Amino acid sequence: MARRSLLGWVVALALLCSACAVDTTVTVKVRPNGSGFVRVDVVADAEAVQTAEVGGGKLEDRVRLADLPAAGWTVEPWVRRPDGSASLTLSKPFTSVDQISGILAELNGKNGPLEDASVTRTRSFFSTDFRATGVVDLGKVTTGIGQDADLVARLQAQGVDVNGVDQQLLGQLKNALTLRLVVDLPGRGKTVVQANPGGAATLSASASVKDDNRIYLVVVAGLLVLGALVVGFWPRRRRPKGDGRSRRGRSPGGSPVSWDEATAPTTRRTPPAS
Repeated sequence: MARRSLLGWVVALALLCSACAVDTTVTVKVRPNGSGFVRVDVVADAEAVQTAEVGGGKLEDRVRLADLPAAGWTVEPWVRRPDGSASLTLSKPFTSVDQISGILAELNGKNGPLEDASVTRTRSFFSTDFRATGVVDLGKVTTGIGQDADLVARLQAQGVDVNGVDQQLLGQLKNALTLRLVVDLPGRGKTVVQANPGGAATLSASASVKDDNRIYLVVVAGLLVLGALVVGFWPRRRRPKGDGRSRRGRSPGGSPVSWDEATAPTTRRTPPAS
């Protein structure tokens, strides 16, 4: 039997009672390097919890999520609140925005309320651009009865009006379920859209993050090149061509001597006879 999608379990929980409320928030957090996580927060009110536990069962057993860790999801335990409600948190990390669509599809299933939800990341030389799009349409949520041929056959065998039951449950579902989509992009923060019971909402958000390190390196490199060009083309002072005077030295006594005198070999003089 195929595994029910995560939002499929939320829909099933909302179908349990006629006046209960199930509030769900799907958050997509994107970091500057393209990694991040998808988190699902579900809050079931006290009536939904009581209805799920009719007959002595437990909420933890009625909403079966034991197979999710094998698919990379982290499932936190149900948290019971003093007012009788309960909350559940699930999350799954990703290393690239290219993985977000697959994670949301896994969360949504084939007939879920999330449509065309995706995030793109485009890098240019000095910046990185992010764009998120998606549609939350609770009006397209179905009870799933019509897709279950075995259930339809059993209900019809007992003389049950399947279409009538489906429409009654669908109206109940649309009044009970609220879904919020949150996208947290670098450089922009959170963008939130909420689809109220039976309604739809469209998300479109974009952000651009400058690469400060690359800009700094380019500026430093430009300054170094400019400095090298200045040094290379700076006019140098030339030495004047030498004349006869420039080749004259000085004797040990300080009087000027000619070059020939300075370079002439020294001859030892014979001392005078005593």
